[in-house]
Amino acid sequence: MRNVLARVPRHSPSILTNSKRRPWTTDGFGSRSFTAKRSKPAFADKDLHFHDLRGTAATKFYIAGLGVRVIAEILALNEDQVERIIRRYVGRAAATKEVIRQLNEARKRT
Repeated sequence: MRNVLARVPRHSPSILTNSKRRPWTTDGFGSRSFTAKRSKPAFADKDLHFHDLRGTAATKFYIAGLGVRVIAEILALNEDQVERIIRRYVGRAAATKEVIRQLNEARKRT
């Protein structure tokens, strides 16, 4: 986790900040800048919501090697929700590779 977070520029203790480096408010996702980005041609055919960002974060954290429990704590989800997200969005090859890595790590500890 430190490696992932170490690459994130630190402008604020909040992860999502505006152009003035202030934390997003509850209205942030309704702002013109967020709506404009969401409306770009690359996203025009997609129905995107805030939970999509959490799903993306969950999959990226998982692929980066974070455990399900840690991901759940970061994203304020329960472990079952994180596992459903991973099963749905992470490719089977990546999920299999991660399970093998975890098994190898567990074997090294014993």
